[in-house]
Amino acid sequence: MIDKIKEELNKVFYPGKTNSVIKEGVIGNITTEDGVVSIELLMKEDNPNVIQLLQKSIPNAVKKIEGVKDVNLIINLPKHDEEPPKLQNIRYILATTSGKGGVGKSTVSVNLAISLSKFGYKVGLLDADIYGPNIPRMMGIDGIPVALDPKNKDKILPIVKYGIKIISIGSMIPKDAAVIWRGPLINQVIKQFLNDVTWGELDFLIVDLPPGTGDAQLTLAQEAKVSGGIIVTTPQNVALDDAAKAYDFFVKLKVPVVGVIENMSYFVCPKCGYRSDIFSHGGGEAFAKKTKIPFLGEIPIDIQIREGGDEGSPVSISAPDSVVAKAFADAARSIIETLKNA
Repeated sequence: MIDKIKEELNKVFYPGKTNSVIKEGVIGNITTEDGVVSIELLMKEDNPNVIQLLQKSIPNAVKKIEGVKDVNLIINLPKHDEEPPKLQNIRYILATTSGKGGVGKSTVSVNLAISLSKFGYKVGLLDADIYGPNIPRMMGIDGIPVALDPKNKDKILPIVKYGIKIISIGSMIPKDAAVIWRGPLINQVIKQFLNDVTWGELDFLIVDLPPGTGDAQLTLAQEAKVSGGIIVTTPQNVALDDAAKAYDFFVKLKVPVVGVIENMSYFVCPKCGYRSDIFSHGGGEAFAKKTKIPFLGEIPIDIQIREGGDEGSPVSISAPDSVVAKAFADAARSIIETLKNA
């Protein structure tokens, strides 16, 4: 079957070139097992648009072969001697990611930002989820437009709420408008949010990344020296599978992972006190042990989290003495200690 795979790959053109991916020399090891084909891509460039095109064209070609059930791409990015630049006046950049949507990553981002701010740190929050910007609603800045910096018309002023400086595409487009952009535009917005916003002096800039390992993640890693990645997962295997991919992505980009947070860890009935592990339990901690990275704690399912997010008053503000708010504060303390000891 390997010969048939190579034959099909020889028909796949490398984006922007007249040669096939075989002739360009980007195909590494090819293995097959029970109809699943694994192909190693030896990338010579880390252009996210090229990678995205190959992630579609290669599987589409190989799946034409009889007996192929699925195709996995193992992407090896080129090594760079130069480190990405450190943004001026920002001490730590933390990137929160999940690998998949629906695990509460943005909820974790806003509550970590608030917890760090309560500890006396200067905090910024960058919403890098261009297609689904939820930060404006969660932080209670829905409908508040951004403005240009009167001292420098080339810069954008972040919106300040709860003492946190915030930037989001959601503050720049109509509320219900869909963002229908290709990769290059996404990349440009991320660059602008990093470099053309008047952040001032910050101890922490938390970047709320979209699900997956795509354009926004690559652009962030190329444009700024990320101090640490935070992986958010639920305990269930489906979420943990994608958390593993997010971890692998950070490792390949040489971004240290400061920890894993298990969100929706359990539910305690407010009436009878019975505890239910709705999405299983302990998967996040087991993943942290397996990868030898810090476990930042468990965040239970609590109606106050949902209410706070919907009303623009995160639980760390609306119910600071609650179990969940204290869990976010403990996670923030663990992050601080990890960074201090790095």
